[in-house]
Amino acid sequence: MKQTLRHGLPLLLAMASWPVAAQPTITLHYYERPPFMVRQDSGGASGLTADRARRAFARAGIPVRWALTPAKRQLALLRANGGHDCAVGWFRTPQRQAYALFSRAIYQDRGVVLIARSQWLPPAGSTLEQLLANDRLHLLYKDGLTYGSYVQSKLGMAKADINYSTMEQPQLLRMVAAGRADAMFATREEAEMLLTSGESGHGALQLLAFPDVGAGDTRHIMCSRRVGDALMRRLDAAIATEIRLALR
Repeated sequence: MKQTLRHGLPLLLAMASWPVAAQPTITLHYYERPPFMVRQDSGGASGLTADRARRAFARAGIPVRWALTPAKRQLALLRANGGHDCAVGWFRTPQRQAYALFSRAIYQDRGVVLIARSQWLPPAGSTLEQLLANDRLHLLYKDGLTYGSYVQSKLGMAKADINYSTMEQPQLLRMVAAGRADAMFATREEAEMLLTSGESGHGALQLLAFPDVGAGDTRHIMCSRRVGDALMRRLDAAIATEIRLALR
């Protein structure tokens, strides 16, 4: 035994001197979409999905560098797979799974609604699908945003006039309040924030929910394949712990 230890000691000492691979810093991309992700003056972001992502990376011991990056640019970076890049709050789709890794869910949307003119009264019990079949309806949709698989499937068959605008949500809200459109799309989270923001025109707007629109899709942290499965497993374990703590 002593002889074995004596011969093995040089190897152990040599192993101790080998350089340990440094944990790569993840570039954590986000784009501003209140109340999910809001830029902070101190750097980074806060919000419904940003806060959960930050806690998960911290619990997993994975260093991050926040980067404010347009949504389409984020997808291009992850597809290129040139760096250790992750993005906050994305829906998991088969197209994205072809080139990116996804964490377990960090948030589930509360569903999609319309913010509409108060004077517009659709028939009681109307579904979103029925409203989208109305070719006299004028709707606003923030270009670049997605509202989950159900809504996307219905938009392709819509007869309503849908204006895909690059303007921000508060600007679209003012257009609806001024009567320049009948309604605009929003998640319930966005709608509740916008309707209490002082931009709603003192009762000029209403929130419309629909029986055919259930809970929204889940949001995830999406990463380039270069990040690797091992890091994603650490991240998933941290997210699971955060979920358990939140349920206590």
